Amino acid sequence: MNAIINQIHWYYIIAALAAIFVAMIWAVRWNARLGRNYVLRLIENRASAPAKELIVLVHGFTGGAESMVGVRDAVREIKPAADIVLFDYGKHPFSNGDLFRIAQEIDDKMEEFQASRNYSEIMLLGYSIGALLLRKAYVYGCGNIADAPTAGGDQAVSRPPRQWVRQVKRFVLLAGMNRGWARERRTSYSSSRSAALIHAAWWMAKLTGTGLLIRQALCGEPFVANLRLQWLEAMRDADARGTPRPQVLQLLGDRDDVVTKDDSRDLSVARDFIWVTVNNTTHDNTVRLGNGGTGLERKRKIQLAFGDDESIEKLRRTNPIVTRDEDPDVKTVVFVLHGIRDMGEWTSNFEAPLQKAYHDTRPLGDKLHIHRASYGFLAMGPFLIWADRQKNVRWFMDQVTELAARFPNLKEIHFIGHSNGTYVLASALQKYQTLKVGYAVLAGSVIRKDYPWSKFTGRIKQVRNYVGSKDLVVGFFPRLFELPFASAINADIGSAGFNGFDDSFGNSMETRFVRGTHAAALVEDNIPSIVEFIIHGRKIDIETVLTRDRPSALQLLSNACWIVWLGLLGLIVSVAGFLAWIAIVLSHHLTWLPTPVALAVFLGGYFLFIWYLLLTV
Repeated sequence: MNAIINQIHWYYIIAALAAIFVAMIWAVRWNARLGRNYVLRLIENRASAPAKELIVLVHGFTGGAESMVGVRDAVREIKPAADIVLFDYGKHPFSNGDLFRIAQEIDDKMEEFQASRNYSEIMLLGYSIGALLLRKAYVYGCGNIADAPTAGGDQAVSRPPRQWVRQVKRFVLLAGMNRGWARERRTSYSSSRSAALIHAAWWMAKLTGTGLLIRQALCGEPFVANLRLQWLEAMRDADARGTPRPQVLQLLGDRDDVVTKDDSRDLSVARDFIWVTVNNTTHDNTVRLGNGGTGLERKRKIQLAFGDDESIEKLRRTNPIVTRDEDPDVKTVVFVLHGIRDMGEWTSNFEAPLQKAYHDTRPLGDKLHIHRASYGFLAMGPFLIWADRQKNVRWFMDQVTELAARFPNLKEIHFIGHSNGTYVLASALQKYQTLKVGYAVLAGSVIRKDYPWSKFTGRIKQVRNYVGSKDLVVGFFPRLFELPFASAINADIGSAGFNGFDDSFGNSMETRFVRGTHAAALVEDNIPSIVEFIIHGRKIDIETVLTRDRPSALQLLSNACWIVWLGLLGLIVSVAGFLAWIAIVLSHHLTWLPTPVALAVFLGGYFLFIWYLLLTV
């Protein structure tokens, strides 16, 4: 009887836990819908008389408009004759609101204000993600709208600058993100309880397909990476037009766990950029102002940031100058990127030949930078997982933006990629509308053979694909995901390094075949061919490394690659079955060893071993 009662109790417990889980999923998705539908509203605080000055405030993530009341009141004390506008885009933690759309609405609304009220001066203040939104609205206003929701298409899109951006004199960024936020960095500085909550919320968002707004603000995501390039372009376009750049001040707490001083690099291209340190301040309490202690210090520094030239000069004198690691003589960059199971030692082979060919044909004083950064060792297991591949794509765009900030006169970025490096470029072109590439060399490519290169002709000059005659690494493994029944698992990798491209733009300068396997195109004898294309855009083939044909049996084997995969899967399952049999036999002979424990030990250890192999080979 007691056993039946206990069993019933377990049923109740399991049912209660299931009900709680379903309720949590429903609440999260409801919260996400509220955030998606509640895009933007306007809270105005008008001056008593017609104003010639407009101050715009945008809050951070989850804080809502009410979190900026203290900032609004502090600004009102020193700007009594200005109109103050607070944009509120909702504060739902799992919001599926779209940052692109919100920024576009801010841009549209700012143009309406300027047309109806004709302000002579506009100052913008954004806190945390609010700083990203205001800067995005600004670059849209400058005409850099390639990724605006209404732009459409994959080609670079621009329009003439709007009137309101001409009146922007100052940006005040409170703990303003520039490179986006990194979950790992936030949790490393947080308490154990906060870190656990952040991880739990993150996985709940991924499980339910929510949290789009905060996920768009991640370091390397298109909203952030595109903005960084757009901002640099807007500042340099302003110089070309003779238009004054806005003054930028970044107020950052000395204990900020989201934004670091490294985030200043791109912003420092704005004239009179000033970095202001706020003592005893974290990311979350930056907008908590007061009339005493640290709250008073924050208030005074915000007021100085909105002050006259004397106030700005005071901030400049009392705060450190951010050093700029710039080289204005670098006009061209060649980004050389390695693949899987490879740390890129071979990339150094291109340094001397590229430098010599470049300086033989370019004006004296122009420099070429060979960028040979590494995203680390990537084994076969993580390569097959889309999320792990995308980490490297975000890393790549962060690197590209750092190069654009470091070299202010950069004209073009060329690319040499092998294996997963080719995937990184192809995926980045699809995700980031601001990415522009000169000449791209692909070796051992794992891009799909039907990749639509012609869609990107406005953002890439030309592609040079080397097809290996015996590249069975590509012919067997990524090739599987081009087959109809497997493409749903990995829809963006394929066999271009073995089969070449179908697209006419992608195959117009293709070489079929380079004699050898996965790294065939990177042999020393083929380096002059690659250098000729990168420096001059010309196709030359080195006869000693070519073969006109390859065995037809290899093509048949590649087309039947699913048999190889089935064979590997069958081997894994067969070994697992054999180990399960051993575990059962042992448990029968050893009375102290229960069968479930034996199975767990043998099979658990076996699959851990398989995963270890995938992480190392």
